[in-house]
Amino acid sequence: MDPPRSICAFAAGIVPCEGLGTYGEVSHNVCNFGQWLNTGSTQLATKFGKTDAPAEQSTIRALFLAPLVRELAQNGIEIDGFLRQYGLSMTQLTSLYERVPLRHFVAIAEEAAARLDQPFLGLELGRNFSFADLGPFYAMLLLARDLRTAVASLVRYESAWQTNTTMALVRGKETSTCRYCIQDPTIWPRRQDAEFALASVTTFIRQLTSKRWRPVAVEFEHDVKGRASALNQFFKAPIRGNQELNMLVIANEDLDQPLRWRLKPSEGDVTPILERHLMELLATPGESGKTFAARVGSLIAKRLGHTPVTIGAVAAEMNMSVRSLRRHLTEEGTSFRQLLQQHRRAMIETILRCEGARLSNLASRLNYSDSAVLSRAFKTWTGVSPRQYTRSLKS
Repeated sequence: MDPPRSICAFAAGIVPCEGLGTYGEVSHNVCNFGQWLNTGSTQLATKFGKTDAPAEQSTIRALFLAPLVRELAQNGIEIDGFLRQYGLSMTQLTSLYERVPLRHFVAIAEEAAARLDQPFLGLELGRNFSFADLGPFYAMLLLARDLRTAVASLVRYESAWQTNTTMALVRGKETSTCRYCIQDPTIWPRRQDAEFALASVTTFIRQLTSKRWRPVAVEFEHDVKGRASALNQFFKAPIRGNQELNMLVIANEDLDQPLRWRLKPSEGDVTPILERHLMELLATPGESGKTFAARVGSLIAKRLGHTPVTIGAVAAEMNMSVRSLRRHLTEEGTSFRQLLQQHRRAMIETILRCEGARLSNLASRLNYSDSAVLSRAFKTWTGVSPRQYTRSLKS
């Protein structure tokens, strides 16, 4: 079977547009291969001389996995075992900007929805996604003069979060369309990811404007048979499935309204979250790779939670003596103990955030003698116990 002309390749400028469908004045003939893949064909764009999938592996930042992992943990799923089948581990997810294969993220979302018997898991995660989850990009939304500028910021930076994916905001006379589509046709099914993406954008818009805001219409590339009613309850708009791409249709009148949104004190202090994002972003590979502290930190992160972490083992892996390693770290203003504590803290906070207050095995995983020692160390860092920290997240 030949693929339809309106595939994701159009969004990348590969094929011309034809046979346009419209909402008002806005055309949206992009990415229509959802129905075609359901027929069992995997030879995307063969007639156009294109390969079946992007040459480089599609990736997504680990920060988007956190809500998904948290949901699994809260339902009693053993996280490391679950992630292992995808070649991932909780240690990797302590770095918010770690690149994770996009196909794994999509597959994890589909499997999680099935195992938890939550067919609308992606929708619910999108409903609860917060500005703070975007780290410093949060400020871009705060500074936007109007809704169009805010949504355009999300679109502009989307490629930094997720590769080989099309996201665009296209303006027409009366409405605009916010379009989302993974370009790799071999990543399928991807229903949870699509619903998560459009629900997240809708949640952001409602936080910036009004809880009652609704799009003009919503379209999905997957079949919505048996799902339209639940989706309509959230989006409060007509829902169509088996369409040419995933899309929110938004009234220009809404997009061009000035924003008067401000952070409410009740929403809590987001500074620690933003600082963590910024620290990871500033530690670019080209700069941090030149320091001994960065090399030691990388080895600690790789071992922590899996094997004993000692300065002797790390020094041996770096082909130097313990004495030399200590000297280099001192010259850089740090120590092995400080680096180990930083990574322990990051991992504990990640596990508590994602898995809840599960301290029974955490101490041994992080080379503490017992949970009491871990709790004292954590309270020294944060001023609260692990249990209080978990309780504050829930509140």
